[in-house]
Amino acid sequence: MAIKKEKKPEIPEQHFASDKPTFCVYEVYRKSNKTIYHLQDAKAKPLSQITLDGFQGLPLGLYLNRNGYGFGKKGIFLISALKENLAATKILELTVSSKKPKKVVKSVGKVSITLPFIDVKNLLVKLARINEDSNNELRGSVASFLSTKFPKDIKISTEDFDEYKAGEIAALLRRKKVSQKLNEEDLESLNSFFPKIFEGSLKGKKRGVKAGRAALIKNTKTITDKIFLDEVIKEFEVNLAKKTLSENDWQKFLSEKVFRFLANYVTTIEKQNVSVSVSYPDFVLVDVYGFVDVFEIKKHDTPLLSLDEDHDNYYWKSDVSKAIAQIENYIEEIVRNSDDYIRAVKRKKGIDIQVIRPRGYIIAGTSKQFSNKKEAADFRKLGSSLKNINFILYDELLANLKNLRSKL
Repeated sequence: MAIKKEKKPEIPEQHFASDKPTFCVYEVYRKSNKTIYHLQDAKAKPLSQITLDGFQGLPLGLYLNRNGYGFGKKGIFLISALKENLAATKILELTVSSKKPKKVVKSVGKVSITLPFIDVKNLLVKLARINEDSNNELRGSVASFLSTKFPKDIKISTEDFDEYKAGEIAALLRRKKVSQKLNEEDLESLNSFFPKIFEGSLKGKKRGVKAGRAALIKNTKTITDKIFLDEVIKEFEVNLAKKTLSENDWQKFLSEKVFRFLANYVTTIEKQNVSVSVSYPDFVLVDVYGFVDVFEIKKHDTPLLSLDEDHDNYYWKSDVSKAIAQIENYIEEIVRNSDDYIRAVKRKKGIDIQVIRPRGYIIAGTSKQFSNKKEAADFRKLGSSLKNINFILYDELLANLKNLRSKL
């Protein structure tokens, strides 16, 4: 019976440290096509050796120290992270392979990790770049700090230490949960900073920077309009759900939050801001061309129509008829005294207006008041018969805001 010969263990080719000739740094197993790299001293605490699978010798790109001190280019961060997160209380084994995929194998007292060579190489290249940039930045910061604080004695940098450097904001905003953790001081600073971006000069800057600022302005307006409109619509719905709300409350709400979204109007002239001798409405809105329109604001629960049972027709309620007569008088007075009014607005508001055939608008009531189609149709007929005066129902105004929000 033939006796099988036991395979002789492969004798590796050993390479020793130059600073410690008795310490074997790495062993090359040519038949097995692998190299075992040993770490010495403090570097061996988290990991005693690294298996280089598919390599006969130390491969380029891993920056392995030839005296056994591990990865260069800050590669110690990789070993520390593996130890801390995968093998804190166990023995850590690491294999860097030229062909095998990444893998983690956990046993009772040991964790074996395999990483592809190309992945480790790319990581170390990135760490080297970060390390180099960081050191250069540290040296530059110290130089600019000393040169700024002691300009007469130290002149090693021309940069102002306190001056903003491109990319600092981008680096800050890459941090997690920035928007959720802003405090009052942050918001006040941003509030004062954004106008400076929009108004600041970009002469000589690259076209891309100018285009970026234009996009920022557009996107900022769109986002703020969305947020503000959502709040306005919600408050509008709450107000409409109330049984009653005073004219003063409606006037304040519409003036402060709604009128800005009415098409073409750029500013509001309130009665208390312009003192003239003639009878003057509570609100006059100025469009983009400087022309003025007159607004009369009543409550959302203002009754609009009464029924003439004899003729089966609807007619204006007394309060509405008074509002129509009142706004007609306002328009007539403003036109008749246009020169005085224009001068008063210029003096108080600093804007130039034109008083040429102002239109009148009455905001009152809701469509829910109409008990049938006949009443709704008569309301439209009565409204269209008025000379240069239009009715706006509160729920119609709310619907316009919602349509604008959907377009944003």
